[in-house]
Amino acid sequence: MAAQSAVSTDVYSRDTVYQRLRGQIIDFTLLPGELLSENALAAQMQTSRTPVREAIARLASEHCVEVFPQRGTQVSRISMELVRQAVFLRLVLERDVLECLCKAGPTPEQMAELEQSLAAQRAYYEKQMSAALLEEDTRMHRLFYRYCGRERAWDAYTEINCDMLRVRYLQIMTYSYKSHMVSVHSWENHLTEHRLLLAALRRRDYEALRFTVQQHIASIEQDGEHLRTIYPQYFV
Repeated sequence: MAAQSAVSTDVYSRDTVYQRLRGQIIDFTLLPGELLSENALAAQMQTSRTPVREAIARLASEHCVEVFPQRGTQVSRISMELVRQAVFLRLVLERDVLECLCKAGPTPEQMAELEQSLAAQRAYYEKQMSAALLEEDTRMHRLFYRYCGRERAWDAYTEINCDMLRVRYLQIMTYSYKSHMVSVHSWENHLTEHRLLLAALRRRDYEALRFTVQQHIASIEQDGEHLRTIYPQYFV
């Protein structure tokens, strides 16, 4: 029993460390190009080096960090090529998922859950809780996949979406929360697009859904190119 308990504790610790590090990379607590120390991270998270090492290996497979033999580990800089690939995959998957939802028709319970998510996003936006806003935005889109039984497809997509999420976070921090400036890049526009998505889904209008999701997701690549001129130190 003791051995089984130790194994489950170690697995939990590894996953917790992975989630925490990934979150810190996405919200720029850990900056692109920053060197990481396994010892320092283990001390910070009050755990052993083993779960930290395993978490770093997983993050490296997702291109969130780079491991250099004899030199150490650093947070990866944002690659626009990976952003383009993530945008492409997300568009292919999401068009299929939304078509599936339109054919089946969302249930009242599903629409209520999506509306609650949108309301939470609005509340986070107004309170300038950027990390929570991005997380809830991501959760709402994941609900589409869950409703269609495509959760494994979402899991596959998350293996390449780290750079895309970092661009999204920079979008929020750079173009939002400025009362003197209305920008087409502002998250206010993304919230409006989410509202249009839910309205089209409610009336099962796939053509409107396809157009809106194309605009919604494809704009990330364009914004990434613009953000690269503002934060060249963060990009490859």
